[in-house]
Amino acid sequence: MSQLRMIFNAAATPLPSLSLPAGFRLRTLTDQDLAQYNALRQSAGFGEWDENTLRSFQHKALPGGWLLLEEAQSDRFAASAAAESSDFPEYPGLGVLGWVMTSPDFRGRHLGRQVSIAAMHRLYAAGYRAFSLLTDDFRLPAIATYLKLSWRPWLYADDMEERWRKLAPQLGTAFEHLQAYPREPLFPPPDPPHTLRA
Repeated sequence: MSQLRMIFNAAATPLPSLSLPAGFRLRTLTDQDLAQYNALRQSAGFGEWDENTLRSFQHKALPGGWLLLEEAQSDRFAASAAAESSDFPEYPGLGVLGWVMTSPDFRGRHLGRQVSIAAMHRLYAAGYRAFSLLTDDFRLPAIATYLKLSWRPWLYADDMEERWRKLAPQLGTAFEHLQAYPREPLFPPPDPPHTLRA
């Protein structure tokens, strides 16, 4: 089954403010962090990356866009997200919020929310004015967080409306309140154009 997609329109919606919790620091990840990053990935239910996968990802991530929240006292990896270039050749001006994850040891502190906001600010700084993300129907806490951050569903495939209509009551809302984007929305252009990946 294809993944759900969501959109954030930064031309029409103010970016949420970044507010790091006490005891955590935000930094960018490097090649040397791969082993610890893989441990974070596994703890969050994702598969490990090898060096080739990492290289491919780094080509897609914006400079300074592979972000980590770590516990200052212990240097433990707590949460991560990435600001990436577009997944869609037909929408090259659509930035991507990707690979959002939080260690189970740090859940309940809204770290996934904060590292997502940091990645959204990085996308905006690079000139993107519309962002996309992929998620799954069963990731209800993550979807609820994205909705609170003013992300909206993208009904890009025939089954999307039906799936979102099923999800809406589980998220405590009505489908109509989600203000979903149609199959072929008009996304705002980059600002300034042709300078993405800055």
